[in-house]
Amino acid sequence: MYKNIILIGVLLFLSNCNQHSNVSQHNLNSSSFTYQEKPFEIKWKIEKKSITNIPIEVQKKVKNICKKYNRFVLFKIKTFEDDTVLGTFDCRP
Repeated sequence: MYKNIILIGVLLFLSNCNQHSNVSQHNLNSSSFTYQEKPFEIKWKIEKKSITNIPIEVQKKVKNICKKYNRFVLFKIKTFEDDTVLGTFDCRP
């Protein structure tokens, strides 16, 4: 019975993630951008051998994008062979 409940929860989570598949991508060099209530992506170089260590310039960019919100969430990470990371962020109230 618990396996069915967990399976249903996972399926609901995956369907919710699937609804957010329309993601807009922005590089650090792009002009000003305001949050449009959907996830956005930013790419950066890996520093200190940690993919979750977000560089200060990326943090500033995300805070600028989410300036009308209290916080932001990094909920998806893709890594590439050239030591870059593509992070998908979302602003939260």
